[in-house]
Amino acid sequence: MEYTSSHVRTASAPDMPILAAWIGESPETVISHHLLTSRTCDAWYVGDIRQPRALIIQAHGFPAEPIIHGHEPGDVARIIPYVPDWETFSTPLHMVSDLERVVTAARHTTSLRTITDVYHVLDTPIVDMPSHEHVRLLTDDDAMLTMMIDELQQTSAYKPIVAAAVLEGEIVSLAHTFAWSPLYVDLGVTTHEQFRNQGMATAAAALVAAEVQKRGRVPVWSTGVENLPSMRIAQRLGFRETSRRIYLIPVEEQNVPLSH
Repeated sequence: MEYTSSHVRTASAPDMPILAAWIGESPETVISHHLLTSRTCDAWYVGDIRQPRALIIQAHGFPAEPIIHGHEPGDVARIIPYVPDWETFSTPLHMVSDLERVVTAARHTTSLRTITDVYHVLDTPIVDMPSHEHVRLLTDDDAMLTMMIDELQQTSAYKPIVAAAVLEGEIVSLAHTFAWSPLYVDLGVTTHEQFRNQGMATAAAALVAAEVQKRGRVPVWSTGVENLPSMRIAQRLGFRETSRRIYLIPVEEQNVPLSH
């Protein structure tokens, strides 16, 4: 455990399961919980390790989007200077107004844009299971198909559940488990642009979600509120909204030359 003069502490590997226990399990925390328990992140906190007042988690795999947890915006503000290489912060709703100015000041700008991230759960069976002729669950025999997909190579105690649309030996649409906690599993979905709006992503997501439910966990779907195709898939499969967070994104101001 490293102590700094401003009382911001850098989490060590043994600290991370303790911090995971503190943030608890919810649709909103499953990714953070997974990062901490798999020790695939850096983390800084203020306060007691078992009851921190503020915590920021930065994934090794996507460092541009650190995740804020806690109750004290002032303590979050003290952590931000220690976080490298960030572009936006995933922020709880109750801290947004207090941190807007802090985040923009850290980037020496006064401009800010926001993205609302919506969290959903699927806690009922899928009604009218969608299907597609090219979509199936992948197995160990499909290792050559998935070996170049970074999201499926992450360190985890859990083997990913993956479904895909395969055309001419290539994956054109993919759904997979992204983050696990004992209660929840977060799903990720992507489709090549030319194969969108054909029902592939919906069918693949349905297979993965159903498999998660078979294992006694609750599927989680998070997406930007303006990502209408993703929102439609969630609604089609019966996911219900549980909470929201806000991405605070400072925008570099452009110097506009004076006209003469």
